[in-house]
Amino acid sequence: MPTCPVQGNADLYGLGIRIGLYIQMITVQLSGVLSASFRVEDHIGQGTIIFVASTVIILVRLINASISSATSADDDAALDAVEVFPVLTLLLVQTGVCRVSSRNRLAMLVWVAELVGLAALYNYFWWRGMDMLPRSCPDDKAFFFARVSIWGWYRSLNKAFGVFAAIGVAFTAVAYCGSAIYELVRWILYLVVRQNDDSSSGGGGGSDGNSVKQKPSPAIGSIDLLANVGAIVYVEVSLRWNNITGVHSIDSPGQFMPLVIALGQFLSVFYSAAKQLLVMNANEDFVGEEEDNAAECNHVRDDKTLPLVQAQHATI
Repeated sequence: MPTCPVQGNADLYGLGIRIGLYIQMITVQLSGVLSASFRVEDHIGQGTIIFVASTVIILVRLINASISSATSADDDAALDAVEVFPVLTLLLVQTGVCRVSSRNRLAMLVWVAELVGLAALYNYFWWRGMDMLPRSCPDDKAFFFARVSIWGWYRSLNKAFGVFAAIGVAFTAVAYCGSAIYELVRWILYLVVRQNDDSSSGGGGGSDGNSVKQKPSPAIGSIDLLANVGAIVYVEVSLRWNNITGVHSIDSPGQFMPLVIALGQFLSVFYSAAKQLLVMNANEDFVGEEEDNAAECNHVRDDKTLPLVQAQHATI
């Protein structure tokens, strides 16, 4: 039977998994700053979208099992609605602000597919899914600058937000599909032109546009950071206010792997930054030595030519 307070699912949103997600949020922002400051490709977003994809798959399976258990006598794997909305919001925000290189078509495809799936799941939950999930406590709270019930006007607000999010995701998907079709047509035309004229160098200009590094705007980075902080506060406060137990300690083996992976990504960003700084310092020292050697060579040449000039003046 359902009990209040809710016994949380530590393997879905335990403390280790949540900290891993939070670290990945910060790591993505730091990696974006590093990519903008140095000529380094940003690969952190690719690992993040894979981690989010695995979490979404588990969440969908648990929601399906919970809806099935709500209509039967089995409630072993049941998830309450109060457990779903913090995790779902966190995943949607993390995917929305994730930085994925447009040059990696496969990663972009997975990212767009995740956005579409999360937007659909978000709308399904707030419009219908939360009514089909078990409900253990008489009222469930969420953080919206105050303690509010998720079953009143806040639900209507999230319905509206879900619709706007779906529209934005639809525009993103259409833009990505249009870009993919454009690149495909461009590639086909390039092959046709190359077959007709092997000596043509038109393909060189086509690669210039792809080699241009897209630097994230500082304003966009500030918005992303604000969204990340807001999502973290939203999740933690909601879990505390609803007195969800069993998810505030790292005592489950399934929580360590996401945490270790996130820490590894976080440290790899600092390693890449330190490596780039060392390379820059080495290049500056090498350029300085070349300039000093060139100056010494010019000084020696001047010393050798000076006696010849003086001798010519003496003979005149």
